[in-house]
Amino acid sequence: MSGTQGKAYKLISEELPAFERRAGISEYDGLLNEFVKGKAATVRVDYPDKSTKALMAALRSRVKKRSLKVKVAMRKGKIYLTRA
Repeated sequence: MSGTQGKAYKLISEELPAFERRAGISEYDGLLNEFVKGKAATVRVDYPDKSTKALMAALRSRVKKRSLKVKVAMRKGKIYLTRA
């Protein structure tokens, strides 16, 4: 066997591109900002494209990272934000 015959891959010599850092903004920041600026004490979050567990983990992570006075809770399979 010579070359890449029979292989499902090939190796290409190439320079490593520079790493581009994100600005530290999450797709959930807009949702959290809207809640913090609003007047409601508690809201239910409806985010159909995300699983409940993934959404819960992501929101808790952003709340903690941003040191927001917000609690994230799950009741009967639904996610709620409430002011702490």
